[in-house]
Amino acid sequence: MISIKKIYLIIFVLILVILGTVPAASELPQLEEKDGVLRAGEGWLVETKGLKVAYFTGSPQEIGIQHGLLLAAGDDELLELFESLDPSKQAEGLLERIGWFFRNLYARYRLYPAFKRHTPDEYLQEMEGFILGASKGETSNYYDIMMGNAAQDLAIAGPSCSAFAAWGDAVIDGSLYVGRNLDHAGYIDLAGYQYVGVYVPESGNRFVVHNYPSFIGTMSGMNEKGIVITSNYSIARQNEVTFDGLPYMLMLRQVLQYAGTLQEALDMIREAPRTIGLNLMLADAGSKEAAVVELTANRMVVRHSDDFICSTNMFKDSYMQQFQAPGWMSSDLRDRRFNELKEQYWGNIDVEISREFLRDKLSGPAREGFYAGINTEVNLASMVLVPDRGELWVGLVSKDGIAPYAADGSYVGIDAAAIWESGQPQEVIGVLPATEREGREKYWFMVRDTARLIDLNQNEQALDKIEQVLDIYPEAAVPQLFAGRLHNRLHNYEQAIHFFEKFIAQKTHPEPYNLIQAYFWAGLAKDQLGVREKAVDYYQKALKVEIADMPGGLDSLLNLARAGIDNKLIVENGVVRPE
Repeated sequence: MISIKKIYLIIFVLILVILGTVPAASELPQLEEKDGVLRAGEGWLVETKGLKVAYFTGSPQEIGIQHGLLLAAGDDELLELFESLDPSKQAEGLLERIGWFFRNLYARYRLYPAFKRHTPDEYLQEMEGFILGASKGETSNYYDIMMGNAAQDLAIAGPSCSAFAAWGDAVIDGSLYVGRNLDHAGYIDLAGYQYVGVYVPESGNRFVVHNYPSFIGTMSGMNEKGIVITSNYSIARQNEVTFDGLPYMLMLRQVLQYAGTLQEALDMIREAPRTIGLNLMLADAGSKEAAVVELTANRMVVRHSDDFICSTNMFKDSYMQQFQAPGWMSSDLRDRRFNELKEQYWGNIDVEISREFLRDKLSGPAREGFYAGINTEVNLASMVLVPDRGELWVGLVSKDGIAPYAADGSYVGIDAAAIWESGQPQEVIGVLPATEREGREKYWFMVRDTARLIDLNQNEQALDKIEQVLDIYPEAAVPQLFAGRLHNRLHNYEQAIHFFEKFIAQKTHPEPYNLIQAYFWAGLAKDQLGVREKAVDYYQKALKVEIADMPGGLDSLLNLARAGIDNKLIVENGVVRPE
């Protein structure tokens, strides 16, 4: 029988062993800057043409330390930003704070252990290294880093990401091109912190990712074997989702680090303990092919095509569609536009044409109406990957206005292959100029700014901006819809109805969901004015709109419209509910 004294001795020795594996601040690499290059050990960070490029190499912990030192250490603004993104830090009132207290307990003692259990040790070591570097040796507790890497599994934002791949007869030079817009309303404040991370790890492939500080996983990347992977949300039914799995950004990182072929990548994804619904774009320069992986925690289907394939937020496979969550997926318009652009540019697709796909603002009546196309107001990152050549082209985010508009920024070309080989900074391989904000383009940005201001509930500022557009383009569809919504919010119901009716009378409605909005909000305005019969008529018309990308026919506005047919709807503290 082991004595108490021996148990204490064992515990003491274990503590010494654990403490001995955590470098003290004095043992961390020193940050040194020379000729515009910031170095931490073998890692470095350089900003070229407005884009940050970081290089990480060594053991998992060394890579993490380099990451933390180069991109987060001493950056108080970044730390404040991460704190602001935590909703529990914004709780107002005692009851709300109590609610977040218990949510945080659940996250710490239920979710965190599950995520940690499924995460490979090397990524846990890298997380520990990151927090050591970011804190300059003050702590090695990586709880917040793990939960940050799992945040997208826990809090899915509204879908709008887009991706495509082109090869074979679709392209101009025989290369494989992958274009990707990362759209995420919840992460817009992170847009200015984007960087390109080039990795040369101890084990596995060399790879490059587009990323943000503290993310050990990724949403977009490419490896030296020519494998590309990017992710789009595709919201799955509740019974197809679990939090007892590997955070999906870490799964994508694992594929880049260890897959050498498309089949190996597919096998890794199929065997991984998955969490949520996703559409993954996978491409392989070696075999000159690409595919879209449609998956949930429990199911997976691979969708193939010849020479061109695209992905938004809907499952396209008929089997997978039955596991799609109900609600508007915001995909049909972008899917149609990808096919139109494919026909327009067939045989000529290269980096510049790929960029045209990503900054698309539609054509014909949809363009005249200022609809969002493949490009949207929540586009925080845009890139083109050319795995044949190890190239990554990244759009710079806007420093003006309200939204990042990465697809409209200058595109900076990075030669990841040259960095892998040399381990040193390289000159950029080119810069594509930013979109000029002149003429009608200028007003497209103003309309998209208005959409973002509406999301932020900044109604007076939004109305002022959209009225400037309507002064020049009084018959433009989307500005009419936005003006109606804003007048509704400001209780100017007669004016709201005027703009809704003008929008409804438009000859075409490229995005049918906007027509649902116009009917519903017009009905709500009529209800506030006491014109009950007309309110019910508008609610009924909203329910009759046919929409291709709304599985299950369920939506918050449609549910309210159904309720409004039976009972008058009222607005109380900004919330719509039956009287």
